Amino acid sequence: MTSSPIQHQTVKLVATQIEKTTSLEQILTPFALDETIIRHLTKEQTGPFVHFWTLEDIIILGMTDTKVPFLEEGLDRLRSHGFTPIVRQAGGLAVVSNEGILNISLLFKNEQMPTINQAYEWMQQLIQQSFPESTSLGGINAFEVSDSYCPGDYDLSIQGRKIAGIAQRRLKDVVCVSIYLSVFGDQHYRGQVVRDFYDHAIQGQETKWHFPTVNADSMWNIGDALGLSLTIEEVQIRVLQALTQMGCSLEETKIDFTLTPEFQKALERFIQRQ
Repeated sequence: MTSSPIQHQTVKLVATQIEKTTSLEQILTPFALDETIIRHLTKEQTGPFVHFWTLEDIIILGMTDTKVPFLEEGLDRLRSHGFTPIVRQAGGLAVVSNEGILNISLLFKNEQMPTINQAYEWMQQLIQQSFPESTSLGGINAFEVSDSYCPGDYDLSIQGRKIAGIAQRRLKDVVCVSIYLSVFGDQHYRGQVVRDFYDHAIQGQETKWHFPTVNADSMWNIGDALGLSLTIEEVQIRVLQALTQMGCSLEETKIDFTLTPEFQKALERFIQRQ
């Protein structure tokens, strides 16, 4: 088991809930907030932070997705499904963020700097601890679900079907490990929307980048997998309880990062990338 890089530390809580909106500034707020906290941690002996965030009806594209040969056709298809496409700066490919998807970012300063794999393994352990019911189903496993959307080596799955994906960003001695977790909602439809994007954005042409052939049934919600009717708030509580079980204490952050000049700069950078 990978030891926790934030054990015996006080984790500060941050939450961003963005309702359905046409404001690009609001949609990009969670991304700018993560970036602001990362840069704050490079300068201050503080943290770690846990940031819960949700967005409604957004498709978050990776930079590689912008290389598809028929990008505008793909974007038009996403909009026809009622989704707003945005581009993040981190790696990976398209993911869905709508009602029933919880995004979690854990941001911490660590002089020992666990390896990339260790950071992924620790996030896997945190989610496993949050859902002990999964043990009876073989646990929450990490391996690439190649026909899911945004496949990666540390996809989290139950009985072979993906429930979450993990990414991380590093700056100096700061690590941000992020996860999107499918809690409830029509996961089959989410898969169909991403499949439709690639169908119209690639149109059978060969590319030097690999894009998944998305099987809408390769993923499911953790609530469905466990036979539980879970809300986003209940999952947040489970994660916080798991953090305390892993040796952390909790407190609300006293800093409103959205009021800082650093946040405004980060937000402007994200807007310019769109």
